Amino acid sequence: MTEAIKSRRPRSLDRGLGALALAGALGVAGTAAAQAPSWVPPSWDQALLAPLPGSVIPGETPASIPQYQELSDPTGLVASYQPGGATTTADNAFFAALGTNGRTCFSCHQPQDDWTVTPASVSAIFNASQGTDPMFAPVDGADCPDLVDESTDGSTCPEDQDDARQRFVAVRQQLFNRGNFRIFLPIPPGAEWKVHVVHDPYGCEGSATYGIPAGFLSVYRRVIPSANTFDLDPGGRLDANGNPAFNIMWDAREPDLATQFLDATKIHAQATTAQAAVAQARSGEGVSFQDGLFTAQTYDDLAGSLTGAGALGGPRYISTLPPGLNTVAPAPPPLRNGPTFILYDTWAAAQTMAARRSIKRGEDIFNGVTKTFTISNVTGLNDLGLGNAIQGSCSFCHNSGDRGNDFFLDPKHLGIMDNSSAALPPTRDMPLFAFLCPPGSITFFSNPVTRGGVKYDEFLTTDPGVGLITGQCADLGKMKVPILRGAGARAPYFHGGNVASLFGLIDFYDRRFSIGFTAEERSDLEHFLRSL
Repeated sequence: MTEAIKSRRPRSLDRGLGALALAGALGVAGTAAAQAPSWVPPSWDQALLAPLPGSVIPGETPASIPQYQELSDPTGLVASYQPGGATTTADNAFFAALGTNGRTCFSCHQPQDDWTVTPASVSAIFNASQGTDPMFAPVDGADCPDLVDESTDGSTCPEDQDDARQRFVAVRQQLFNRGNFRIFLPIPPGAEWKVHVVHDPYGCEGSATYGIPAGFLSVYRRVIPSANTFDLDPGGRLDANGNPAFNIMWDAREPDLATQFLDATKIHAQATTAQAAVAQARSGEGVSFQDGLFTAQTYDDLAGSLTGAGALGGPRYISTLPPGLNTVAPAPPPLRNGPTFILYDTWAAAQTMAARRSIKRGEDIFNGVTKTFTISNVTGLNDLGLGNAIQGSCSFCHNSGDRGNDFFLDPKHLGIMDNSSAALPPTRDMPLFAFLCPPGSITFFSNPVTRGGVKYDEFLTTDPGVGLITGQCADLGKMKVPILRGAGARAPYFHGGNVASLFGLIDFYDRRFSIGFTAEERSDLEHFLRSL
């Protein structure tokens, strides 16, 4: 195994150089960005209103990203692999300074975290940089830019430093506790729904500059991994309504990966117009880096090597896979002629060590070989002509063979932190929105209320997802099905870091679909998921 990257040792950098940071994954195809989506100009304008960090000292970027690299994570080792060879960081826009607030893509996409960033890394970066790392830029690193005291934010002055640190962390609870960044999006003109705020923990929803008075909602989301993205590009695929299918962001708001690269530069890196032009010209570098980047767990503390004894773990194998539903006799949807995962078929033998047999049993549970359950009331799935009582398994939505992505790129509504399901209710550290919709406009949901003499269905949620982009009630709460490979390295889970562990993730699905997992099945499934 190789030594971990020595990242986040502070080094000086003029704040005026700027940088690029992404709050979501970068992607797979194209070198020229398409026309900006309608939400971009107002979000860009708001980003430029937010204060810049008081002091910027980015962590050290390695001179190169090796072709193959293994790094420690909570359960073993996660590996990155580039079939095309090592990347020299000085030559790639993913690692370049392209905005005004001191970020690079690498600021928020770390290899030890499966190319995202975790709360543990956030704390480590804070301790190493004394809060001066550009990750903490107020524009989206703070719970709301209004909360930031610019006179002390990022200060390294020794006077009252403990108090300053406490204030610094206190206005970045989402980042430190969940690894979430603030995503601020305009309310779309002509939205079918009406919205008001039920709970505003950071005052951002009521802010005259950043909130509803200015026509914006703020939500808090995890950074999406910037590896294994090759299967997320739509490639001409259409969704159930015959429209181009996108699955790049949690809310499917970007039309292609090059555009996402540019929009992240504008908004999350607070780029000027001139800087955005440079980012557009160089977007192909960042896209190509991710197009050729694969990651997966390669070693498990209990089971040992995940590539031994005939197993197909690790990222090298992923890089050989073609897009498709599964690796065994792909078939048109919704048919599946073979299991989605065949990574650990050779570990079923009785003489195999117990930890490896557990992983194989978990793989069989995931594939539906030994456990199926009824999937119901999921918009983006049950309302697509498949019926509201699908007998399936985890692989029904995570259906891309040995990758676990959703080949169909259809965002889905599971009821995470909203009032459509009691399996994972809202928490007080998140804003809570009430969306008033025409009765019957939300599939599988009814919550009749009367407001001002008008009848509505009231949908309460901490994050409206796709519905904030389209303005449609039917899209409220829909989110992308995320990549599974490397999941063990990037807790917490779901779009808002809503559960702290894989066990919590399994528990949510167990309650959501009344699966009835036994203790052994939970353990086996958790062991399989962390082996990905």
